[in-house]
Amino acid sequence: MRACRSVFILPLLSLHLLSAQEPPFPDAALLQSKEPGTILVKSGQLYKHQAKFGLIVVPENRGDSASRRLSLPFIRHHARGDSTAPPIFILGGGPGKSNLWREMPDVFYAKNDVVNVGYRGVDGEVKLKCPEIGAAMTRANPLSHDALMEFRALVRHSYDSLVQSGIDVDGYTMLEVVEDIEMVRKALGYEHIDLFSTSYGTQVAYLYCLRYPNIVKRNLMVGASSRGKRFDGLWEPDVIAEMLKEYNTLWKRDQEAFTRSGDIGKTIASVLRSLPTSWNDILIDPDKVRLATFFSLYETESAAAVFDAFVAAEQGDPSGLALLVLGYDQTVQDTSRQYWGDFLCKLASGGIDRTRDYEREMDPPGSILGSPSAKLWWSAISGGGWPIAQIPARYQRLDTVRTRTLVINGQLDFSSPPSNMKKAMNFFPNGDMVVIPAMGHMDVFKLQRGAIDHLAKRFFLEGAVDTSKYRLHTIDFTPAETLPDEAKRLMRQSAPK
Repeated sequence: MRACRSVFILPLLSLHLLSAQEPPFPDAALLQSKEPGTILVKSGQLYKHQAKFGLIVVPENRGDSASRRLSLPFIRHHARGDSTAPPIFILGGGPGKSNLWREMPDVFYAKNDVVNVGYRGVDGEVKLKCPEIGAAMTRANPLSHDALMEFRALVRHSYDSLVQSGIDVDGYTMLEVVEDIEMVRKALGYEHIDLFSTSYGTQVAYLYCLRYPNIVKRNLMVGASSRGKRFDGLWEPDVIAEMLKEYNTLWKRDQEAFTRSGDIGKTIASVLRSLPTSWNDILIDPDKVRLATFFSLYETESAAAVFDAFVAAEQGDPSGLALLVLGYDQTVQDTSRQYWGDFLCKLASGGIDRTRDYEREMDPPGSILGSPSAKLWWSAISGGGWPIAQIPARYQRLDTVRTRTLVINGQLDFSSPPSNMKKAMNFFPNGDMVVIPAMGHMDVFKLQRGAIDHLAKRFFLEGAVDTSKYRLHTIDFTPAETLPDEAKRLMRQSAPK
């Protein structure tokens, strides 16, 4: 069977990463023995426009005066018109994703330079890929107790391997990312900057504003998550249950969907209790179905496709869920897109209560889904799974940020539940938050591009909050192309001729 389309997104995934030609970065060898902050820049072209490709020398761990020095890439796009506004520094999602190859809407480049600073652990000399972690996620019943313990041991082995190879793992934290950005800002001579961040990048943006309150003029955060919840508080089972109820409310208002299932939550629960073991020799692993379902709920298109697959399974056709399992296995092993070592560094160092029993707490009795991703990752990190030093306590909790800030979240954002960020807005006295109805994590950026373009333009140039171009989004709960349809088509294509 050929590779199937991935129908869900990985944890904290943000803007779509674009492929690019081989970038003309300078030769890193020319920076050997240079002081931190030294840069080399080379002209080139990206997205059909001229750009500057740079390398900057950074310490691997700023907490160690004897730390080795590394080179880190950055890309500077010059404004395509008169540069009359502060540069916009882009902080994309992840963690474990590149921050270089993200093409922004044209409005971003009109009067602003745009700068992408590579994320250490992904874009720099040291690449924390750890493909063995992705491979381990494909084992059978990954949420069972035995599997979780084995996964934790494998994660710890990966950590030890990085340390033994000479990598100072404690240097791969969000605070180090913040200092990388600040070092590039100084090297390029910018007095003030704006920030545009998505998903995980919003936590980096918050920390940058906290550490450098007089540098950032305007801070636009899309799909924002609260630093007050740290990472281990993002996906609490009760919050997930409440958001499933919101989806269920919209489902019941759709007459066609309601005719097929009177309660999508009950359908999911019923199917998970009675899953067949296989479909056409494809094993249907219940834990992988839960994990893939959770990831699919990040955005409305993939959520609708998965809901449809559960309805089909309730009616006797589990082929869509079988396809979901195949997509899960393929995606978690895609080392071209996900660097699991960096993912774990940012999660574990960003603040996590290592005393909690995540295996039990993230899977409470009576819950439809529980919190499968949190059960997997927080269980792996705790108990000595990834013993990176945590960032200081003051950066693990919320503190006042006075930067002019605008937060845009989708009502149905499972990755960054808006209820968490609403509570955090008391710490943004010069901030506004807008929740866009019936949209998921990156839907607010991708589905109505004219709306986000208009909003970003007015905010960055005027500081205004203008969501007037957004129109009420209607979720298509009966997609024309379904997962069961695709599963059967793939099966026909793979059949012997």
